[in-house]
Amino acid sequence: MSGSSAKRLTVAAALPALLAFAFTVGQAGAEQSGRAGVEVSLDGSVSPRYLPRQRAVPVSLNLAGTIHAEHSPPPRLQTIEIAFGARGGLETSGLSLCPRSRLRNATTRQALAGCRAALVGRGQISTEVALGSEEPLLARAGALAFNGRSGGRPTVWVHAYSAAPPVSFVIPFYLRRLGAGAYGMLLRAPVQEALGRWPRLRSFRITLGRRYSAGGEPRSYLSARCPLPPRFGIGLFPLARATYRFAPGPTLSTTILRGCRVHR
Repeated sequence: MSGSSAKRLTVAAALPALLAFAFTVGQAGAEQSGRAGVEVSLDGSVSPRYLPRQRAVPVSLNLAGTIHAEHSPPPRLQTIEIAFGARGGLETSGLSLCPRSRLRNATTRQALAGCRAALVGRGQISTEVALGSEEPLLARAGALAFNGRSGGRPTVWVHAYSAAPPVSFVIPFYLRRLGAGAYGMLLRAPVQEALGRWPRLRSFRITLGRRYSAGGEPRSYLSARCPLPPRFGIGLFPLARATYRFAPGPTLSTTILRGCRVHR
């Protein structure tokens, strides 16, 4: 056997173990990016972890991000974009729609009373308001995500509410399908416009996913598969990419790779 052939066999034999190690590492923690005294992070996962190779099945997408600055208050976040989902799809046909007007100035109970049928996710959002020389006022608000439409395109209304201190706001995440590439969907949110003049976003955590029925058929808001070659049962893929645009700067992007296991 030639040296090159032996080397190829060694690499082929080691590849499953390397992929298994990469899968474990890929599940571990958030990816970070920083510049000009600002650091952002993105973490995430898909549930369940085992997916079929050929067909898409219902999944939940978990995403979390943070913003840290050397000096307080942190710069104002103008927009955030999250790209995800090349290996699956998004389905809203037959799913109830929530008008944004029902969520304005609403408590969590009022938001659910008006739009529970359109609920597609839950989470938490943290903001801060600078108080001059004093410690900033921090607000941790429970978040609900609802299926909606704006300008004829699918939208996720993220409603956040905190009783103490009293906070209620709605961040629209506009959905856009992407072409060929690593990602299939893009969520874009005008954060500064939604939060107003004073609050600054510090962190978010949200889980998106919903099973529902329409036309007598079971459907899923999000679906995914694990399209690996027949020889492999474990692999890595780019789960999501977040782009944070601050005013007056900087613009920071971070990408997370996660493992994909084929369901047998």
